[in-house]
Amino acid sequence: MNYEHVPCIICKSFDTTLRFSKPWGDDEVFTLVRCKHCGLEFVNPRPFYNDMPQYYKGYFDKRTDRGYSDYFSKAMQTEVLRLLALNLADLNFYEFESTLPDTRYALDIGCAAGYFVDYMAKRGWKSSGIDIAPDCINYATTKLHVDAYCDDFLTFNFTNTYHLITLWATIEHLHYPDRFLEKIFSLLHDDGLLYISTCRSSIWSPRILFGKRWRYYNFPHHLYFFSYATLAKLLQLKGFTITRFATYGSGIGKAGSTIRTVADGLAKKLYLGDMMLIAAKKQKHTFNC
Repeated sequence: MNYEHVPCIICKSFDTTLRFSKPWGDDEVFTLVRCKHCGLEFVNPRPFYNDMPQYYKGYFDKRTDRGYSDYFSKAMQTEVLRLLALNLADLNFYEFESTLPDTRYALDIGCAAGYFVDYMAKRGWKSSGIDIAPDCINYATTKLHVDAYCDDFLTFNFTNTYHLITLWATIEHLHYPDRFLEKIFSLLHDDGLLYISTCRSSIWSPRILFGKRWRYYNFPHHLYFFSYATLAKLLQLKGFTITRFATYGSGIGKAGSTIRTVADGLAKKLYLGDMMLIAAKKQKHTFNC
């Protein structure tokens, strides 16, 4: 198997510190590095983009220590929408929505089975999604009958600008988060918002309790691990300003247990969650004569 070595997408530097390595299968090992200049953590070296489909076989329908047991089940749809509703509330989406014209456009990048695209369409939005997973887009278009495309976001020709663009648990999977943000900037309405949810690589989160066993260290599905500072820096470089920030999730205890409920509540209240939510808008540039 061939791999590519890449520089930090923020600093453009190859000057990194080795964090640790984890095996994939029987004969592959992936390594997490940390940029010495900005602190961004990312997998390096990594598989080439065109080789990634082999790592996602069974990702949506076969639960191991990665992926989902059945992403297309009604129970999963209900859980996804429950979580997204909480995220929207944390990001003040409903207040933002009330300020928009009657005709408003939303784009969900990495839309998977299209659950959020369907949710927004039912709220009256002109809602679309895009993903590279054929089985997901097939479900979105044939079961939910939403506007979704199986294609590469970076090469797809969009004809609209959007009041809301979302990257729900997507940016950590991308080979080129920097290029995605550049294109998102060109597609976002001047008064629109970008929403991002992603795992949070911070010393102020439960991540430090788990070390390399942290639940989001899934290499090579997850390639980038942002802290608030590194994601804010990348967004700033690409023309965005953060307008809202929240965290949630702890990974402590079993799902549904009392200890998980208490830990999750404290993590959210104290901004210690190992997932983070970001709302960002285009920077407003002023010029003094």
